[in-house]
Amino acid sequence: MKRKRFKGDTVLYFIFAVLCLALGIVLIPSITDLGQDILNVLIAIAILAYLFGYLVKKLKRTRQTIFILTAIEFGLMLLIALGLILSQFRVINVTGGCKILGLAFALRGTVEMFRAYYHQAANNAKYPLWQFVLNLLILIFGVYMFAKPFVTDHQMIIVAAVVSFVCALVFAILGFSALGQDNKKKKQPKQAEEK
Repeated sequence: MKRKRFKGDTVLYFIFAVLCLALGIVLIPSITDLGQDILNVLIAIAILAYLFGYLVKKLKRTRQTIFILTAIEFGLMLLIALGLILSQFRVINVTGGCKILGLAFALRGTVEMFRAYYHQAANNAKYPLWQFVLNLLILIFGVYMFAKPFVTDHQMIIVAAVVSFVCALVFAILGFSALGQDNKKKKQPKQAEEK
């Protein structure tokens, strides 16, 4: 499969590789104390991406009671994301990444369980069993994560650092492969001129 390329993508790959490498180094707990602050920002970015990438589309398609429940979920998650961002300035102390993610899963599972109930009541149609079981598992998993966090913030910081290093490696590989393709393209016209 051939990738679509644009001018200057080689430089962007190397810039992203350096940025990911720097983020991974900063996240290592023994080097700096910024890990918790960066983790809060990363969780806030993930929540905002979920809200504006997925939940806004859900809000546009839903009506009546489910719309209200989805709007409440949107509002609560937006407040949590803002609290995570404001915790950088010591305005609000929001910690516990596992609890926050558990709350997000529990809210989504609750709204989807209500959606299943209202779907059956309004449409006289059966709600798919697999989807009901999946929603129930999301709800149970979220409540369990919120009630008894099984991943500490320190572990989440280490995972984020490792993921950052892996992303840096991937971007470096992409950069070198794009650099090789650029060199190949430059050599081909020269060889044609020599013939």
